Amino acid sequence: MKNKSVIIIIFFAFSLTIYSQQSEKYLELTKNLKPIDSVIKIKKYRNGKTKQISKFLVYENGEYNYDLMSDKQQLFNKKGELIFEQLYDSFGILLYQKQFNEFGEIYKIIETNRIELKKNISVEELFTTNKNIIIESFEKEFNNTEKGEKLKLWKAGKRLNGKKIGEWKIYNLCDNTSKIKKYKDN
Repeated sequence: MKNKSVIIIIFFAFSLTIYSQQSEKYLELTKNLKPIDSVIKIKKYRNGKTKQISKFLVYENGEYNYDLMSDKQQLFNKKGELIFEQLYDSFGILLYQKQFNEFGEIYKIIETNRIELKKNISVEELFTTNKNIIIESFEKEFNNTEKGEKLKLWKAGKRLNGKKIGEWKIYNLCDNTSKIKKYKDN
């Protein structure tokens, strides 16, 4: 019984973290939008192994339907090993991403910290473009000095709409020192 309680608490805390980064303006625009359908797409390699599993939510707006990536997407290599996993909100905005190396270790993590609208945008703009949406994320990249060695934090910093901003810390994996590289905030 204790294990179930712990799992429920962890799930609840994770849920709050994932959706806490969305601004009031974003939540206001999306609160009344309900999908009309959901579709899971599975692509396979020629060898029969799964290549990609993606979930899409279908929204109707006027006479058009929009398929937006939602929930979890996974990419696999030709051997069937997971190499990429992403989590999207209900409107195709990336919330969390993990990339795996050939040993199944996580070597890159991207977590979205903030989703905000630049201006008042229409629902159609939300469905068709991200140019008026501010997406700030934090990225960690791991590496090692020798093959087979445990991965260590190598780089860490923020991105704004995919571009590096602010201070990025770069670690020397040999002597555990670090340097800071500064990028312009947009």
